[in-house]
Amino acid sequence: MVYSIEHTFVLWGAVLFKKHSLAGTCGIPVEERRIYIDVDTKGSVNFNHGPADPRVIHWPDGRSWTVESIYDRREYGRAIFGNLCVEVGVCIAKQRKTIWWEGGRWFVAKGSGMAATAI
Repeated sequence: MVYSIEHTFVLWGAVLFKKHSLAGTCGIPVEERRIYIDVDTKGSVNFNHGPADPRVIHWPDGRSWTVESIYDRREYGRAIFGNLCVEVGVCIAKQRKTIWWEGGRWFVAKGSGMAATAI
């Protein structure tokens, strides 16, 4: 198989191949099952370590919710390979919800509690 130069990079003399998105694995929603949202964060994004902690979630129709607390954060993939995806469990209106971050964009899964019902 032949790879173009934009799919490779060199690290310490070794040629590494950039990975594609992990969508569809590890519970990460595939592209057609995502609803992209705006999220205000505390701090700025660091593409090597993922996003800063979410503070306010803005739904596309204009509604917004304050993140009361963060339950957990799980990272899948690696920034060095260009496939870092972060799952963040948050508390909104005393309910646990899951939001995702990949490539600088936040999203929720269609059909998840957050996407299926208004909070």
